[in-house]
Amino acid sequence: MKQQPDNISDIEKSITRYNNLITFLTILATSAAILTAVLTIQEGLLLFVLGFIPVIILIVVIQIISTKRKKLKYLLQIRKDWGSTQAAKEQDFKTIRPLFDYSFESNKSRDYIDEQTWKDLNMDQLYAKIDRNYTDPGEAVLYRMLREPLFNKEQLAERVRIISFLQNNQDTREKIQYALIRLGHQFIHNNLFTLLWRDNYPKTEMKLFLNLMALAALVSIIIPFVFWSALLIPVPIAMYIINLVIHYRIKQRTDIETVSFPYLIRCIKTAGELSAVKDGEIKPFTKRLAELVKASSGIIKSTRFLFPTNVNFTDTGIIFEYLSIFFLLEVRAFYDISDELKKHILELRELYLTLGEIDALQSVASYRESLAEYSVPVFGDGNYLEVKDAKQPLLENPVPVSIAIHKNIILITGSNMGGKSTFLRTIGNNVLLAQTIATTTTSYYHGSFFRVVTSISRTDDLAAGKSYYYVEAERILKAIQSFNPGVPTLCIIDELLSGTNSVERLQASEAIIQYLTMQNTLAIIATHDLELAERLNGQCDFYHFTGNVDKNGLKFDYLLKPGIATTRNAIALLKYLGYPKEITEKAQQEG
Repeated sequence: MKQQPDNISDIEKSITRYNNLITFLTILATSAAILTAVLTIQEGLLLFVLGFIPVIILIVVIQIISTKRKKLKYLLQIRKDWGSTQAAKEQDFKTIRPLFDYSFESNKSRDYIDEQTWKDLNMDQLYAKIDRNYTDPGEAVLYRMLREPLFNKEQLAERVRIISFLQNNQDTREKIQYALIRLGHQFIHNNLFTLLWRDNYPKTEMKLFLNLMALAALVSIIIPFVFWSALLIPVPIAMYIINLVIHYRIKQRTDIETVSFPYLIRCIKTAGELSAVKDGEIKPFTKRLAELVKASSGIIKSTRFLFPTNVNFTDTGIIFEYLSIFFLLEVRAFYDISDELKKHILELRELYLTLGEIDALQSVASYRESLAEYSVPVFGDGNYLEVKDAKQPLLENPVPVSIAIHKNIILITGSNMGGKSTFLRTIGNNVLLAQTIATTTTSYYHGSFFRVVTSISRTDDLAAGKSYYYVEAERILKAIQSFNPGVPTLCIIDELLSGTNSVERLQASEAIIQYLTMQNTLAIIATHDLELAERLNGQCDFYHFTGNVDKNGLKFDYLLKPGIATTRNAIALLKYLGYPKEITEKAQQEG
């Protein structure tokens, strides 16, 4: 990109000037065209030719200015997006997650965040908050990145270097963002993934038939002019209808993603643009992209006349769509380059992933800039976690919490709505952010690498015929089975075995926690059961949240305090809600 205005207001002023100039030139060109047409009727064809020369020049000038305006609009969006704290955009996870699903199915032994933990920690919402990607590959790679934590300091350090480089080098970053924003998204999201990660491609016996039908379409246009007969005009119309049927019948096949070809070509061309960026930490990426583009050059050559660049739902795009149907351009292109795809499928997949990683990392860099405070995590050996001023990343004004966990079990007690569940999610979110995007919403993060398993939001599984307690017990067992002598498991549990009777719950919970104390785990367990806390005194560290409920309402400070809670608020909450006195007084007496 060439030197552009520095700030957003200057860019907006430049765009306004271009708008005014284009409007003026359009009026001028239209007036000149009308005047030329009128004079041509009076003076003849020579004046028509001479008169339209300045009109054509004006049209060319308008096109040049429009291109410059478009670049400025892209730049304006890039500047506004960078570090924005705007609300998270809506996501279609059905189109974003297939890359992760494929990765998981291909290697189930790899450490990943399971569905329950992902839901417990509200990670769909957190993903949406981090996502500032400009492309489909970027969205897919960021999702997979958050689902697959790293356990290697060098890999995370590399991500830190690239993210920090993008934060601190505006010119290089905006060159990259400009290429990515021009690539944009597919009209049908992420069909390109389906094209590149398919198991096989259709055989190419249809090629000869489709080429003959395209030739017939060309002949049908020529025939009326050769014989100069209006009676033959229906011939190209009939041919168009026939090829229209063929076009859509083939595109309805689930094994042919012709709609993805234009986006594939744009991805390869964008990779070519990015390969010219050879600055700093980004150079290894762009160097590899240059190699991948070279390997994919055959696909570009095969389709250079089939998929013109920058064709969407403009007038040009609509004309191209008609031509594509009439001459079967899209479906012929699929068969033409099917062999080329099979030959270079590994390079194309790597190109997709590399583009996606660059986009995902600039997205993370922008997310960092949106935070009032963040820290880069520091990892050590052992089984411990220390965080200072940890904030819940999904809340606008969270109360920060600090904690140093060196004993492998901590019990959190306290009032209803006092902050226990939010605290659990805050810790879980930050551990995942630390091991995926090396960015935490804390002022200080120091800890071990962890596998993360949670049991926070549980419900009956009616379809499987499982009760609340059964689901809960299954979940705890999964956590126990995840224990590994090499990597400690961060086990986060909200209300251990709350779905059964109090006597057995107390006995089973105590036994489970005592078992956890002997494992390579760091367990954070929230409970209302003060008797359980008393039984475990000396075996765990204890923290609590407090809160009051009176006639004036609910009062919570959401501050984490050491020790076991000494106050309760369940009955007071019933009074506040307006329960009959017979109920609340009876409950008070029983208590």
